[in-house]
Parts: sequence; C-alpha cells; structure tokens
Amino acid sequence: MIFRQVRNASFLLDYAGQRFLIDPVLGEKGAMEEGAIPLGELLDVDAVIATHLSGNCFDQEARRLIPRGMKIFVQDDAVAQELDANGFFNLEVLTEHTRWQYVELHKTPAFQGMSGNSMPNRKRCGVMITHPVLNSTYIVGDSIWNDGLKDTIHTWKPRLIIVNAGGNVRSDGRRITMNQEEIAAVHLTMPKAKIIATRTDKERGNTLSRSVLKEYVWEHRLQKNVLIPEDGEEYRL
Repeated sequence: MIFRQVRNASFLLDYAGQRFLIDPVLGEKGAMEEGAIPLGELLDVDAVIATHLSGNCFDQEARRLIPRGMKIFVQDDAVAQELDANGFFNLEVLTEHTRWQYVELHKTPAFQGMSGNSMPNRKRCGVMITHPVLNSTYIVGDSIWNDGLKDTIHTWKPRLIIVNAGGNVRSDGRRITMNQEEIAAVHLTMPKAKIIATRTDKERGNTLSRSVLKEYVWEHRLQKNVLIPEDGEEYRL
C-alpha cells in the first residue's frame, strides 16, 4: 500500500494495483502551489472516492479538472445527483459490499457529536477497502470516535487506518473530526495498525494542528503507530 498526502483530507492511495484519489481538493491552495503534487499525477488514478461533498472535498477546481468519465464512488444518491449535474457520468453509490476490480469497498458509518454525545452523520461516510489476500485499509472519513467505529475496526481488523483529524467543530457546536484523545482510542482498539492522521491543516473550525498532534504523539509514545504527513509526503506500508 502506498499513501501520499495531497492536502486537507485529500490523498492518493495505491491498493491491490488500483490507485484511488480520495476526497479531491485541487484548488489554489492544493494542486497549484509550489511543491505540491503535479496535477497530472493527481489525475492519473483508476477511481475517485468522495466520502462527502463540501468546500474541503471535491471542491470547484476538482469538479472542473477531473475527467467527466472518471469512475467516482460516492456516499449517496444526493451526492451522485449533484455530481451528475456537473457532467460526471461514471458514478456509483457505495454500499456495504461494492465490488470493483480486485477489491471490495464497504461503506461504513460516520458520526458527529457535541457535549460527549454522538449521532450518525448521514451526509458523510467512511470506506473499508478489502482484498482476499491483502490487509484491509480503513478510510474513516469525517467522523468522531464512536462505538460504531470500534465495531467496524473489530469486524475488519484493518492494518492501515486513515483518520480525519483536526477536531473540526461546526458552527452548531458539533464536532465532525477526531481530536488527539480519539486517535489514541483508535490505537488502543487496533494496536497493530498504522494510523495516518489527515485533515490537520489550518482551516476554519479546526481545533487541532499538526504541531499539537505531533507533540501529543511523542508525549504518549505513539510515533511508531501514528503518522502525521506533511502535504506531498508519501508512506509505503
């Protein structure tokens, strides 16, 4: 498996001979800035996975640049309809068992919360990618820690878990991405897994930065298990 951070929650993932672009962000602060991954490489993929639509996922530049015939897996019918209106026609709604090429994509729940309570986030999802021989990879997406995530990890036992961190808080007070304590909870649930923390950029609503998370990881001796990529950084796992 090869992971390469793009920006925000966007990354490239090579798995079982397939290359995926996850939650593409190709705007001015992403693909176009100095030192970023070349646009041609970002678009040289077999499929795109969109766990949700927002300014931080499938931005307007992504909608302009991604080829209309690209295979795109989406969270639900509403997302499919919106992207269809943008001219994309090779769309498929994720299910709990979506077969494609040599892999299976399993739609998993996402959760949001406020004041210690969490609830399903119907506008977002995660994706578990599995293969008959390879270890599973879990793309958690925009979600806080919840017993539902623990059940998903226990069921599939992924050896790579990609978490949207940042402790992002919405205007209504609900948090939609994990903080440092929740990332530690993911590690305790699956100690043998590598955890990659994305979406730690300085964006509106984020309460956890890369630097703070790195300090927490070192203080709690998690550096062998929790990876915090810079934009453009690659891991071969």
